[in-house]
Amino acid sequence: MNLEQLERFSAKVRRKHVTEDPISHLTFEEYDQLRTLQNEGHAFTVAEVSSLLDVSPDQATEWVERFISRELLVWRGQNASLELTEQASELLSNGSKVYALMALEMTDRMSDEEAVFLDTLLHKY
Repeated sequence: MNLEQLERFSAKVRRKHVTEDPISHLTFEEYDQLRTLQNEGHAFTVAEVSSLLDVSPDQATEWVERFISRELLVWRGQNASLELTEQASELLSNGSKVYALMALEMTDRMSDEEAVFLDTLLHKY
């Protein structure tokens, strides 16, 4: 299976199981960056965003401003910390459901050995 086939399969699963694609207005990069921030599990500073996303402080500031303008991040407290909004958390949760459905449909067509091999391969990268 090449990457194009995997992407087409992903789109098919989203069309089949979700009436409104929960992550359609996010690029994959944006989705991935929000997921990275969510996995941190606590409020964070712009400097921490830079480190977590492995980008320059200027790029981190741009991402933060973009996410704030889209109501995906919000400033909290007086220590200049950021948190994901409820809307962002919901988008990420819905996105996870889509990916879980996709994984289930893929692995249903595989033997247990193939599913373990795919999981191992994906965790390698």
